[in-house]
Amino acid sequence: MNFEPTTEQNILRESVARFMAGHCQPNDVRRWDRDGEFPETLHRAMADAGYPAMMVPEAYGGMGSPMSDCIIVYEELAKPSVDFATRLALIAWGSMILADFASEELKQEILPRVATGDLKLSFSLTEPNSGSDAASLQTRARQDGDDWVLTGQKLFSSGADAKDNMIIVAARTDPSVSKHRGISLFLVPNDTPNLTIRRLETVGRKIVGLTEIFFDEVRVPKRYLIGEVNQGWSYVTRHLERERITLAANYLGSATSALRDAVAYASERQQFGQPIGQFQVIAHMLADMATEVEAARWITTMAAWRYDQKLPCAKEASMAKLFVSEMLGRVTTMGMQVLGGHAYTTDHDMQRHWRDARNATVGGGTSQVQRSLIARELGV
Repeated sequence: MNFEPTTEQNILRESVARFMAGHCQPNDVRRWDRDGEFPETLHRAMADAGYPAMMVPEAYGGMGSPMSDCIIVYEELAKPSVDFATRLALIAWGSMILADFASEELKQEILPRVATGDLKLSFSLTEPNSGSDAASLQTRARQDGDDWVLTGQKLFSSGADAKDNMIIVAARTDPSVSKHRGISLFLVPNDTPNLTIRRLETVGRKIVGLTEIFFDEVRVPKRYLIGEVNQGWSYVTRHLERERITLAANYLGSATSALRDAVAYASERQQFGQPIGQFQVIAHMLADMATEVEAARWITTMAAWRYDQKLPCAKEASMAKLFVSEMLGRVTTMGMQVLGGHAYTTDHDMQRHWRDARNATVGGGTSQVQRSLIARELGV
Protein backbone atom coordinates (compact mmCIF):
# COMPACT_ATOMS: atom_id res chain seq x y z
CA MET A 1 0.00 0.00 0.00
CA ASN A 2 1.14 3.54 -0.72
CA PHE A 3 -0.27 6.38 1.37
CA GLU A 4 1.70 9.06 -0.43
CA PRO A 5 -0.77 11.78 -1.52
CA THR A 6 -1.43 11.98 -5.23
CA THR A 7 -0.84 15.17 -7.19
CA GLU A 8 -4.59 15.72 -7.23
CA GLN A 9 -4.81 15.30 -3.46
CA ASN A 10 -2.02 17.82 -2.92
CA ILE A 11 -3.87 20.28 -5.13
CA LEU A 12 -7.09 19.59 -3.20
CA ARG A 13 -5.38 20.25 0.14
CA GLU A 14 -3.82 23.48 -1.12
CA SER A 15 -7.13 24.71 -2.51
CA VAL A 16 -9.04 24.02 0.73
CA ALA A 17 -6.29 25.68 2.76
CA ARG A 18 -6.54 28.78 0.55
CA PHE A 19 -10.32 28.75 0.89
CA MET A 20 -10.14 28.68 4.69
CA ALA A 21 -7.48 31.40 4.78
CA GLY A 22 -9.71 33.60 2.68
CA HIS A 23 -13.00 32.96 4.47
CA CYS A 24 -12.06 32.27 8.10
CA GLN A 25 -9.90 35.05 9.46
CA PRO A 26 -8.90 34.46 13.11
CA ASN A 27 -10.87 37.43 14.45
CA ASP A 28 -13.99 36.29 12.60
CA VAL A 29 -13.66 32.73 13.94
CA ARG A 30 -13.28 34.05 17.49
CA ARG A 31 -16.40 36.17 17.05
CA TRP A 32 -18.40 33.25 15.64
CA ASP A 33 -17.27 31.13 18.57
CA ARG A 34 -18.23 33.85 21.04
CA ASP A 35 -21.62 34.44 19.43
CA GLY A 36 -22.45 30.82 18.67
CA GLU A 37 -22.82 31.44 14.94
CA PHE A 38 -22.09 29.50 11.78
CA PRO A 39 -22.52 32.26 9.17
CA GLU A 40 -24.71 31.43 6.21
CA THR A 41 -22.28 33.26 3.95
CA LEU A 42 -19.58 30.72 4.86
CA HIS A 43 -21.89 27.78 4.19
CA ARG A 44 -22.77 29.29 0.83
CA ALA A 45 -19.10 29.72 -0.01
CA MET A 46 -18.41 26.09 0.98
CA ALA A 47 -21.22 24.99 -1.31
CA ASP A 48 -19.93 27.12 -4.19
CA ALA A 49 -16.51 25.51 -3.69
CA GLY A 50 -18.16 22.09 -4.10
CA TYR A 51 -17.50 20.64 -0.64
CA PRO A 52 -21.05 19.39 0.12
CA ALA A 53 -21.22 17.90 -3.39
CA MET A 54 -18.21 15.70 -2.53
CA MET A 55 -20.40 13.95 0.04
CA VAL A 56 -23.34 13.25 -2.30
CA PRO A 57 -23.34 10.38 -4.85
CA GLU A 58 -22.91 11.31 -8.50
CA ALA A 59 -26.36 9.95 -9.37
CA TYR A 60 -27.91 12.76 -7.35
CA GLY A 61 -25.83 15.71 -8.48
CA GLY A 62 -22.78 15.18 -6.28
CA MET A 63 -19.25 13.91 -6.82
CA GLY A 64 -19.25 10.83 -4.58
CA SER A 65 -15.64 11.47 -3.57
CA PRO A 66 -13.61 8.67 -1.94
CA MET A 67 -12.97 8.82 1.79
CA SER A 68 -9.27 9.40 1.15
CA ASP A 69 -10.14 12.72 -0.50
CA CYS A 70 -12.83 13.60 2.03
CA ILE A 71 -10.49 13.32 5.02
CA ILE A 72 -8.22 15.92 3.41
CA VAL A 73 -11.12 18.35 3.20
CA TYR A 74 -12.25 17.61 6.77
CA GLU A 75 -8.75 18.14 8.13
CA GLU A 76 -8.26 21.48 6.40
CA LEU A 77 -11.74 22.75 7.29
CA ALA A 78 -11.16 21.82 10.95
CA LYS A 79 -7.92 23.77 11.33
CA PRO A 80 -9.56 27.11 12.28
CA SER A 81 -12.29 25.27 14.22
CA VAL A 82 -13.43 21.66 14.28
CA ASP A 83 -17.00 22.91 13.81
CA PHE A 84 -16.42 23.91 10.18
CA ALA A 85 -15.64 20.28 9.38
CA THR A 86 -18.54 19.16 11.57
CA ARG A 87 -21.00 21.05 9.36
CA LEU A 88 -19.76 19.13 6.32
CA ALA A 89 -19.60 15.82 8.22
CA LEU A 90 -23.26 16.13 9.21
CA ILE A 91 -24.15 16.57 5.55
CA ALA A 92 -22.02 13.56 4.61
CA TRP A 93 -23.53 11.21 7.18
CA GLY A 94 -27.05 12.24 6.25
CA SER A 95 -26.39 11.95 2.53
CA MET A 96 -25.01 8.44 2.82
CA ILE A 97 -27.97 7.24 4.89
CA LEU A 98 -30.42 8.71 2.39
CA ALA A 99 -28.48 7.42 -0.63
CA ASP A 100 -28.36 3.89 0.74
CA PHE A 101 -31.81 3.49 2.25
CA ALA A 102 -34.33 6.19 1.29
CA SER A 103 -36.92 5.75 -1.43
CA GLU A 104 -35.93 6.94 -4.89
CA GLU A 105 -38.55 9.67 -4.61
CA LEU A 106 -36.98 10.99 -1.42
CA LYS A 107 -33.44 10.79 -2.80
CA GLN A 108 -34.45 12.81 -5.86
CA GLU A 109 -36.21 15.36 -3.67
CA ILE A 110 -33.44 15.91 -1.12
CA LEU A 111 -29.97 14.98 -2.34
CA PRO A 112 -29.61 17.36 -5.32
CA ARG A 113 -30.48 20.26 -2.99
CA VAL A 114 -27.88 19.05 -0.49
CA ALA A 115 -25.23 18.91 -3.22
CA THR A 116 -25.89 22.53 -4.20
CA GLY A 117 -25.86 23.72 -0.59
CA ASP A 118 -29.52 24.76 -0.61
CA LEU A 119 -30.35 22.20 2.07
CA LYS A 120 -28.44 21.03 5.12
CA LEU A 121 -28.72 17.75 7.01
CA SER A 122 -28.14 16.80 10.63
CA PHE A 123 -28.64 13.65 12.69
CA SER A 124 -30.42 13.17 16.00
CA LEU A 125 -30.08 9.97 18.02
CA THR A 126 -29.08 10.71 21.63
CA GLU A 127 -31.73 11.34 24.29
CA PRO A 128 -31.61 12.38 27.96
CA ASN A 129 -31.69 8.72 29.04
CA SER A 130 -29.94 7.08 26.08
CA GLY A 131 -26.34 7.97 25.32
CA SER A 132 -23.88 5.13 24.83
CA ASP A 133 -26.89 2.80 25.02
CA ALA A 134 -28.36 4.64 22.04
CA ALA A 135 -30.81 1.89 21.07
CA SER A 136 -32.74 2.42 24.31
CA LEU A 137 -34.20 5.64 22.87
CA GLN A 138 -37.79 6.48 23.82
CA THR A 139 -38.89 9.04 21.22
CA ARG A 140 -41.97 7.49 19.61
CA ALA A 141 -43.41 7.60 16.10
CA ARG A 142 -46.88 6.36 15.20
CA GLN A 143 -48.63 6.30 11.87
CA ASP A 144 -51.75 8.41 11.52
CA GLY A 145 -53.29 8.36 8.06
CA ASP A 146 -50.76 9.74 5.58
CA ASP A 147 -48.50 11.09 8.33
CA TRP A 148 -46.10 9.89 10.96
CA VAL A 149 -46.47 11.59 14.34
CA LEU A 150 -43.35 11.98 16.54
CA THR A 151 -43.32 12.58 20.28
CA GLY A 152 -40.30 12.77 22.56
CA GLN A 153 -37.01 14.55 23.18
CA LYS A 154 -33.52 14.48 21.71
CA LEU A 155 -30.32 15.84 23.25
CA PHE A 156 -26.83 16.88 22.08
CA SER A 157 -27.93 17.14 18.45
CA SER A 158 -25.25 18.97 16.47
CA GLY A 159 -26.38 21.75 14.16
CA ALA A 160 -30.08 20.93 14.28
CA ASP A 161 -31.04 24.62 14.45
CA ALA A 162 -29.26 25.66 11.23
CA LYS A 163 -31.21 27.50 8.56
CA ASP A 164 -32.71 25.24 5.86
CA ASN A 165 -31.86 22.10 7.81
CA MET A 166 -33.57 18.71 7.83
CA ILE A 167 -32.97 16.37 10.77
CA ILE A 168 -32.66 12.62 10.42
CA VAL A 169 -34.43 11.44 13.58
CA ALA A 170 -34.33 7.96 15.11
CA ALA A 171 -37.64 7.05 16.76
CA ARG A 172 -39.22 3.93 18.22
CA THR A 173 -41.98 2.57 16.02
CA ASP A 174 -42.52 -0.80 17.71
CA PRO A 175 -42.04 -0.90 21.49
CA SER A 176 -43.10 -4.57 21.65
CA VAL A 177 -39.89 -5.96 20.14
CA SER A 178 -36.27 -5.84 21.28
CA LYS A 179 -34.80 -2.35 21.41
CA HIS A 180 -32.65 -2.76 18.31
CA ARG A 181 -35.49 -4.07 16.16
CA GLY A 182 -38.17 -1.43 16.71
CA ILE A 183 -36.43 1.75 15.53
CA SER A 184 -37.12 3.73 12.35
CA LEU A 185 -35.54 6.82 10.78
CA PHE A 186 -37.45 9.90 9.68
CA LEU A 187 -36.56 13.09 7.87
CA VAL A 188 -37.91 16.12 9.77
CA PRO A 189 -37.59 19.73 8.50
CA ASN A 190 -36.47 21.82 11.46
CA ASP A 191 -39.24 24.37 10.91
CA THR A 192 -42.03 21.78 11.24
CA PRO A 193 -44.92 22.87 13.52
CA ASN A 194 -44.76 21.60 17.13
CA LEU A 195 -41.00 21.08 16.87
CA THR A 196 -38.96 23.09 19.38
CA ILE A 197 -35.16 23.37 19.17
CA ARG A 198 -33.12 24.97 21.92
CA ARG A 199 -29.40 25.59 21.69
CA LEU A 200 -27.47 24.32 24.71
CA GLU A 201 -24.92 26.38 26.62
CA THR A 202 -21.72 24.40 26.19
CA VAL A 203 -18.03 24.70 27.03
CA GLY A 204 -16.96 24.29 23.39
CA ARG A 205 -18.24 23.43 19.93
CA LYS A 206 -20.12 26.72 19.91
CA ILE A 207 -20.05 27.54 16.18
CA VAL A 208 -22.23 24.68 14.96
CA GLY A 209 -23.62 24.18 18.44
CA LEU A 210 -25.36 21.40 20.32
CA THR A 211 -29.13 21.44 20.75
CA GLU A 212 -31.99 19.71 22.48
CA ILE A 213 -35.13 19.02 20.48
CA PHE A 214 -38.72 18.56 21.66
CA PHE A 215 -41.28 16.73 19.52
CA ASP A 216 -44.86 17.49 20.55
CA GLU A 217 -47.03 15.50 18.15
CA VAL A 218 -44.84 16.54 15.22
CA ARG A 219 -46.33 15.44 11.91
CA VAL A 220 -44.25 14.49 8.87
CA PRO A 221 -45.55 12.99 5.61
CA LYS A 222 -45.18 9.24 5.26
CA ARG A 223 -42.71 9.68 2.39
CA TYR A 224 -40.26 11.06 4.99
CA LEU A 225 -39.84 7.60 6.47
CA ILE A 226 -36.30 6.55 5.48
CA GLY A 227 -36.28 2.99 4.17
CA GLU A 228 -38.41 0.39 5.90
CA VAL A 229 -40.22 0.56 9.22
CA ASN A 230 -38.26 -0.88 12.16
CA GLN A 231 -34.99 -1.14 10.19
CA GLY A 232 -33.50 2.13 11.44
CA TRP A 233 -30.90 0.64 13.75
CA SER A 234 -29.29 -1.33 10.93
CA TYR A 235 -29.22 1.88 8.88
CA VAL A 236 -27.49 3.77 11.69
CA THR A 237 -24.82 1.13 12.29
CA ARG A 238 -24.08 0.79 8.56
CA HIS A 239 -22.29 4.13 8.57
CA LEU A 240 -20.51 4.07 11.93
CA GLU A 241 -17.17 3.28 10.28
CA ARG A 242 -17.51 6.32 8.02
CA GLU A 243 -18.49 8.51 10.98
CA ARG A 244 -15.50 7.44 13.08
CA ILE A 245 -12.97 7.99 10.29
CA THR A 246 -14.50 11.39 9.59
CA LEU A 247 -14.29 12.41 13.23
CA ALA A 248 -10.64 11.34 13.35
CA ALA A 249 -9.90 13.60 10.37
CA ASN A 250 -11.75 16.49 12.03
CA TYR A 251 -9.74 16.14 15.23
CA LEU A 252 -6.51 15.80 13.29
CA GLY A 253 -7.10 19.22 11.75
CA SER A 254 -7.67 20.84 15.13
CA ALA A 255 -4.58 19.16 16.62
CA THR A 256 -2.45 20.28 13.68
CA SER A 257 -3.40 23.90 14.37
CA ALA A 258 -2.70 23.51 18.09
CA LEU A 259 0.78 22.17 17.29
CA ARG A 260 1.45 24.97 14.79
CA ASP A 261 0.41 27.66 17.25
CA ALA A 262 2.49 26.14 20.06
CA VAL A 263 5.61 25.98 17.87
CA ALA A 264 5.12 29.58 16.71
CA TYR A 265 4.66 30.85 20.25
CA ALA A 266 7.66 28.89 21.59
CA SER A 267 9.81 30.36 18.81
CA GLU A 268 8.77 33.96 19.60
CA ARG A 269 8.30 34.05 23.38
CA GLN A 270 11.50 35.15 25.14
CA GLN A 271 12.32 34.21 28.72
CA PHE A 272 15.72 34.20 30.45
CA GLY A 273 17.24 35.72 27.34
CA GLN A 274 16.17 33.16 24.75
CA PRO A 275 13.06 31.73 23.02
CA ILE A 276 11.32 29.29 25.33
CA GLY A 277 11.43 26.65 22.58
CA GLN A 278 15.18 26.37 23.17
CA PHE A 279 14.60 25.05 26.67
CA GLN A 280 14.63 21.27 26.60
CA VAL A 281 11.47 20.96 28.68
CA ILE A 282 9.48 22.93 26.06
CA ALA A 283 11.28 21.43 23.06
CA HIS A 284 10.43 17.92 24.24
CA MET A 285 6.78 18.85 24.75
CA LEU A 286 6.65 20.10 21.17
CA ALA A 287 8.41 16.95 19.95
CA ASP A 288 5.82 14.80 21.73
CA MET A 289 2.99 16.85 20.25
CA ALA A 290 4.41 16.51 16.73
CA THR A 291 4.88 12.76 17.12
CA GLU A 292 1.29 12.31 18.30
CA VAL A 293 -0.07 14.35 15.40
CA GLU A 294 1.96 12.37 12.87
CA ALA A 295 0.82 9.04 14.34
CA ALA A 296 -2.77 10.27 14.18
CA ARG A 297 -2.37 11.19 10.53
CA TRP A 298 -1.21 7.71 9.57
CA ILE A 299 -3.86 5.81 11.52
CA THR A 300 -6.56 8.00 9.98
CA THR A 301 -5.14 7.63 6.47
CA MET A 302 -4.91 3.86 6.87
CA ALA A 303 -8.51 3.57 8.05
CA ALA A 304 -9.73 5.72 5.13
CA TRP A 305 -7.72 3.62 2.67
CA ARG A 306 -9.27 0.41 3.97
CA TYR A 307 -12.71 1.98 3.74
CA ASP A 308 -12.15 2.97 0.10
CA GLN A 309 -10.79 -0.50 -0.71
CA LYS A 310 -13.93 -2.04 0.83
CA LEU A 311 -11.78 -3.96 3.27
CA PRO A 312 -13.01 -4.69 6.82
CA CYS A 313 -12.26 -1.58 8.85
CA ALA A 314 -14.51 -1.62 11.92
CA LYS A 315 -11.52 -2.13 14.20
CA GLU A 316 -9.34 0.39 12.38
CA ALA A 317 -12.09 3.03 12.34
CA SER A 318 -12.62 2.67 16.09
CA MET A 319 -8.86 2.78 16.67
CA ALA A 320 -8.62 5.98 14.63
CA LYS A 321 -11.49 7.63 16.48
CA LEU A 322 -10.12 6.53 19.87
CA PHE A 323 -6.51 7.51 19.27
CA VAL A 324 -7.07 10.81 17.49
CA SER A 325 -9.73 12.05 19.90
CA GLU A 326 -7.54 11.32 22.91
CA MET A 327 -4.50 12.68 21.08
CA LEU A 328 -6.35 15.97 20.57
CA GLY A 329 -6.94 16.22 24.30
CA ARG A 330 -3.27 15.60 25.07
CA VAL A 331 -1.94 17.93 22.40
CA THR A 332 -4.22 20.84 23.30
CA THR A 333 -3.44 20.40 26.99
CA MET A 334 0.28 20.58 26.26
CA GLY A 335 -0.39 23.54 23.97
CA MET A 336 -2.14 25.35 26.81
CA GLN A 337 0.92 24.74 28.99
CA VAL A 338 3.35 26.02 26.34
CA LEU A 339 1.40 29.26 25.91
CA GLY A 340 0.99 29.64 29.66
CA GLY A 341 -1.17 32.55 30.75
CA HIS A 342 -1.71 33.70 27.17
CA ALA A 343 -3.49 30.42 26.40
CA TYR A 344 -6.12 31.32 28.98
CA THR A 345 -7.21 34.37 27.00
CA THR A 346 -9.41 34.54 23.93
CA ASP A 347 -6.69 36.51 22.13
CA HIS A 348 -5.20 33.11 21.28
CA ASP A 349 -6.93 30.16 19.63
CA MET A 350 -5.42 27.45 21.83
CA GLN A 351 -8.19 27.77 24.39
CA ARG A 352 -10.81 27.11 21.70
CA HIS A 353 -9.04 23.98 20.45
CA TRP A 354 -8.71 22.86 24.08
CA ARG A 355 -12.41 23.49 24.81
CA ASP A 356 -13.53 21.76 21.65
CA ALA A 357 -11.33 18.77 22.46
CA ARG A 358 -13.39 18.04 25.56
CA ASN A 359 -16.19 16.81 23.29
CA ALA A 360 -13.96 14.60 21.17
CA THR A 361 -13.73 11.64 23.55
CA VAL A 362 -17.49 11.66 24.17
CA GLY A 363 -19.33 12.63 20.98
CA GLY A 364 -19.66 10.04 18.22
CA GLY A 365 -19.02 7.19 20.63
CA THR A 366 -17.04 7.55 23.84
CA SER A 367 -13.48 6.34 24.23
CA GLN A 368 -14.78 3.59 26.49
CA VAL A 369 -17.19 2.38 23.81
CA GLN A 370 -14.42 2.45 21.18
CA ARG A 371 -12.18 0.33 23.41
CA SER A 372 -15.00 -2.20 23.88
CA LEU A 373 -15.55 -2.37 20.13
CA ILE A 374 -11.85 -2.87 19.45
CA ALA A 375 -11.68 -5.60 22.08
CA ARG A 376 -14.67 -7.33 20.49
CA GLU A 377 -12.91 -7.24 17.10
CA LEU A 378 -9.90 -8.85 18.80
CA GLY A 379 -12.15 -11.69 19.90
CA VAL A 380 -12.18 -10.96 23.63
